[in-house]
Amino acid sequence: MRKITKGPEPHELTHYKFRPDAVYDGPHFTEVKEKIRISLLAEQGHLCAYCMQRISEGAMQVEHWQCQRNFRARQLDYQNVLGVCSGNQGQPKNNQTCDTRKGDADLCFNPSDNGHHDRLEICYTRDGKIHSRNSAFDIEISQVLNLNWYRLVQNRKGVWDGITDALARRDGTRTRSQLQRFIAKWSLPDAEGKLNEYCDVAIYYLEKKLKRTK
Repeated sequence: MRKITKGPEPHELTHYKFRPDAVYDGPHFTEVKEKIRISLLAEQGHLCAYCMQRISEGAMQVEHWQCQRNFRARQLDYQNVLGVCSGNQGQPKNNQTCDTRKGDADLCFNPSDNGHHDRLEICYTRDGKIHSRNSAFDIEISQVLNLNWYRLVQNRKGVWDGITDALARRDGTRTRSQLQRFIAKWSLPDAEGKLNEYCDVAIYYLEKKLKRTK
């Protein structure tokens, strides 16, 4: 999970809200939803807002952080929507993740809410697990979103191991400038606007190492 900076809502959504019958997935909403997907992908670097797996316009879901059932007034609120993966939809609940696992449950914090960014308190461990230093959110990460499902853990561990191997290829201690270049590489999207999957695992590790480097 990474901090997401929301941009302005697509103008197609703005115009749609003026319709007297404007509801999410209502009449004439197909083009609007397509534009929402494109906008979310750009904001999120084509990564799931929760697990950081790759998503695409044809392989993603639009998640309402505050669910439509309980928060009808926010169904067309662009600040309330995120792009997420399929979350193993159709599989047993133990394998489901992200929005599919979450359903209508509430979360303490929204990764795209600027006011929540510092409160996410996300951290990673070398075994590939994700945690929050906020105890309530830590429970939600594991139980509501199931982000410590074993395959996600394996994928994050692969990134952790990959970055440590990359740093170990040269003798000696890495300099601050070298570490900063690594951080920039993992922080910036490519020419297609795509971030590396699980990029925040690498950034977390590198920033910790940078703090210890004189």
